[in-house]
Amino acid sequence: MTFTIDEPRQADTTEVVDALYTVRINSLVVDFQIGIHAHEQGVRQRVRVEIAVDVVRPEGGFREDYARVYCYERIVKAVRALAGGGHVKLVETLADRVAEICLADERAMRAEVTISKLDVFHDAESVGVTVVRRRVG
Repeated sequence: MTFTIDEPRQADTTEVVDALYTVRINSLVVDFQIGIHAHEQGVRQRVRVEIAVDVVRPEGGFREDYARVYCYERIVKAVRALAGGGHVKLVETLADRVAEICLADERAMRAEVTISKLDVFHDAESVGVTVVRRRVG
């Protein structure tokens, strides 16, 4: 009896495609009216916004077609618009609002938003929170 050992076959990576891709907005700095303290009322503070959105990859790929991709420009404009929308007490509230904006596009499955106040303590680069929201269903 003769046995043969097949050579290990290399996976054809052209057929394997991840179902998601991540869109990132890094270190967007916007002035917000934010905070609970009396000295924070009526003044603007520098806030750094970090966003990562996991998005369903379009069937058949991107095809160099803008309509098939998630628009990070829309998110940046929406964050800037939030800055003009009046005072926000909590960084947690702001992070939640940004995550909701990110998930408004039905292709977005998960949004991770970090909001950092940059000028709170002289001996800390920033303070803030990260909120993660997922689409259900």
